[in-house]
Amino acid sequence: MIQTYNLTAVVNFPTRPQGNSRTMIDNIFIDNSKISNYSVFPFLNGLSDHDAQLLIIKDINLQSQSHYVYITININNYSVNKIKINLSYETWDCVFGLNNNPDVDTLFNSFLNNYLRIFYNHFPQHKFIDRHNHIPWITPGIKISCKQDSSTYVLEVVMIFPYEIL
Repeated sequence: MIQTYNLTAVVNFPTRPQGNSRTMIDNIFIDNSKISNYSVFPFLNGLSDHDAQLLIIKDINLQSQSHYVYITININNYSVNKIKINLSYETWDCVFGLNNNPDVDTLFNSFLNNYLRIFYNHFPQHKFIDRHNHIPWITPGIKISCKQDSSTYVLEVVMIFPYEIL
């Protein structure tokens, strides 16, 4: 299961020394395709019967997403009225068990399939790609503040990843 997600256990030393016994019950799993240069050390803190582990990541290979795909649905008064009419024309025989199927799951799935068929017919999904660079933590409020007077505000993002811990 762990290998399915490309994860590898990186702790190779005992994490719980107890008398004459030494067991490795705590571990750290990393994705080797994204993290290739790392070191793992025991960290003796004396606060628990388990030793802590210290993982130092020296290089991280993260793939940046250059665009985002958005899905929109246009809902207006015309389409709402149209779907109401089409839903009223539906017989719903399969939902009320008129096809002699007493299974509740089958009845619900029949209802959901019919409803979604009508819904997506009246409210089609539209995909569009936004190719602008995004910083996920910048909220709409921050964007509005920056647009009010762009000559006054300068937004600079700096991310620092330490290569060594002294």
